[in-house]
Amino acid sequence: MATKSGKVINLAMVGCGGMGGAHLSGYEELWRKGEKRFRIVATVDEVEEQAQAFASRIKQNMGWEVATYKNIDQLLNHQDNLDGADICSPHGLHHVLACQLMEGGVNVLVEKPIGITVKASKKIIATAKKCKKVAATAEQCRRSLGQRTIHWAFNQSGMMGAPRFWFAVSANWQDPAQIPNWHWRVDRRLGGCGMVMDSGAHWVDTMRYWFGEVDSVYARVEQVDKRPHRKGEQLVNDAREDFWTSIFNFRSGVIGTWSWTIAAPGKGFTQLTLSGQKGTLVDSDIFHPAAFQARGECQLVDGTSYSMPKLQQLYLETLSKKQQNHLFPYGITNGTHLELWDFIDALSTGRKVEIDAEEGLRSKAVSEAIYESGVAGQVVKVAEVLSGKVNAYQRDVDKYWKL
Repeated sequence: MATKSGKVINLAMVGCGGMGGAHLSGYEELWRKGEKRFRIVATVDEVEEQAQAFASRIKQNMGWEVATYKNIDQLLNHQDNLDGADICSPHGLHHVLACQLMEGGVNVLVEKPIGITVKASKKIIATAKKCKKVAATAEQCRRSLGQRTIHWAFNQSGMMGAPRFWFAVSANWQDPAQIPNWHWRVDRRLGGCGMVMDSGAHWVDTMRYWFGEVDSVYARVEQVDKRPHRKGEQLVNDAREDFWTSIFNFRSGVIGTWSWTIAAPGKGFTQLTLSGQKGTLVDSDIFHPAAFQARGECQLVDGTSYSMPKLQQLYLETLSKKQQNHLFPYGITNGTHLELWDFIDALSTGRKVEIDAEEGLRSKAVSEAIYESGVAGQVVKVAEVLSGKVNAYQRDVDKYWKL
């Protein structure tokens, strides 16, 4: 496929750790496939060796020199030709870095969750509007072939009938005696908290993509086992939950049940079941369903069954060549690579991104509603979390960041 039309944009990679490496692999894949409308001109990380390692890798695999910086001030002072920045930092820095970059004239793609709290996410949105810049959420899962297929099965094909309910359950064991090294995710001020809003951010975006907006949430969230981490010679307590169970009431009438724990010793299990009026889909991942592998199957009430690869084939057959080229450019189906392409294409052509910061905020509010319900011990309206009326769980983090 020939390179698509549009201007070439200059990008900076901000945060050169683990997720940054996944993004860099995506840029390399896009370049190999023929996407030539971007240049990564700078890498930024307070650990200079990491920024330099990324720069060396870009030079080796894509063929040009890259400047390296320790912080955003250095970047903005020395790079006056930036169009966009890809932010892969700890969650607590998302709003800090995004706002600084947009105020410096740079569009941003921010890893999920868009902000560490609802207020932090709103600050990103307000700054984007003030500065007239793009603020996109790097949400990978809904862009994958598997998730597009399930959306089609429930919302366009008619084969599943009206959605009714879903059950996402995972019960497994992680021995608290196995003390890992400290990581920023342990600190609520940097990580926000645990899997509800970490990998769970993918599932929240997914459920909204498939079934629409959530009206209310009722949840219980616990830390059953103390899980200390080593930070140098210190033992630091892990703030994250190791159990939750939650019920979602969707505006459409769909009911969802989401339960997860790593405090269940012995034989574990994980299953996702999605039911409509005419059948049920099953998978075995409650955070990234159908995003990375064509697992599971669909079984209809009349006895017809489809493997996920077959269901994906049926979906692809409904798409025109133009639709396929837009959803899966260059034949790419990896969600991370596609989120990067969406940002590049949007900046290059001037169109809207698929998942902007406001869309990220709506998912963020559902994650926070789980925590807020756990604190309140009662049903919580997502709209009240979104408005800031309900924020008891987030209040101390907001205070730390002066939000």
